[in-house]
Amino acid sequence: MVVVDRFSKMAHFLSCKKTANALHVAHLFFHQVVRLHGVPRSLTSDRDVKFISHFWRELWKRLGTDLNLSSAYHPQSDGQTKVVNRTLGRMLRCLVQDHPKQWEEMLSTAEFAYNSMVNRSTGKSPFSIVYTKLPNLALDVVVLPKCKSGMAAKFTSHYTKMLEDVHTHLTNANLRYKAAADVHRRQQLFNVGDLVMVRIRRERFPPGTYSKLSRRKIGPIPIIDKINDNAYTMELPADQNTSPTFNVSDISLYHPPDPAIIEISSSESSSSDAGED
Repeated sequence: MVVVDRFSKMAHFLSCKKTANALHVAHLFFHQVVRLHGVPRSLTSDRDVKFISHFWRELWKRLGTDLNLSSAYHPQSDGQTKVVNRTLGRMLRCLVQDHPKQWEEMLSTAEFAYNSMVNRSTGKSPFSIVYTKLPNLALDVVVLPKCKSGMAAKFTSHYTKMLEDVHTHLTNANLRYKAAADVHRRQQLFNVGDLVMVRIRRERFPPGTYSKLSRRKIGPIPIIDKINDNAYTMELPADQNTSPTFNVSDISLYHPPDPAIIEISSSESSSSDAGED
């Protein structure tokens, strides 16, 4: 399990089994994350069965933490964790090399290396943001320099400026990512009750049932709930065994067919009249 702080980009890599239930994941999260950073204000995760369980929702509701779930089959909502997952995979391949079964032993090394690197979005390493200094490496502790205490005001002003710089870097990075994504994004808002056509992606089909000739869109179906401007809940037909939550990129407004009147052209009518004669 990968946990990433949205502000500092500090990551924690926690080993757990796929069969672990929500209670085990909660214990792991509190022992490894909450003890270091406290109770989070909000959590963003995918729609794994553990994260949509009643226990998980009730736990964070009592702690005052907002839960934000990504839209079904739209992992961009939780893109930050997906990016860290790719980076972790590359790091582990370099560390384990010919011993892939030892990946769990290398998690702590990979976590230390990741948090020591300068993040592209913040312009600083996660260690320097959270702990105000870079960690001591093996070469650094050979000769430890003597510490000289400075003025508290200078320290606090320096740390405050660093946080402002990080916030500025994050804001600029988010604006760049948003501008790049908006090039291929259409802005369209829907209301509850609107009739829409919904695109069914390949991932939504049960295993073995997908066909290239399958219907790409179904509808018209009504919108029964608006989660936000990017996610809506549909009233799907009973034969659709998939999540009713769709991203706005898979939704298009339904336009009823025009009541066209079929007319016979004059050439066809004249030829038919000639045939009758």
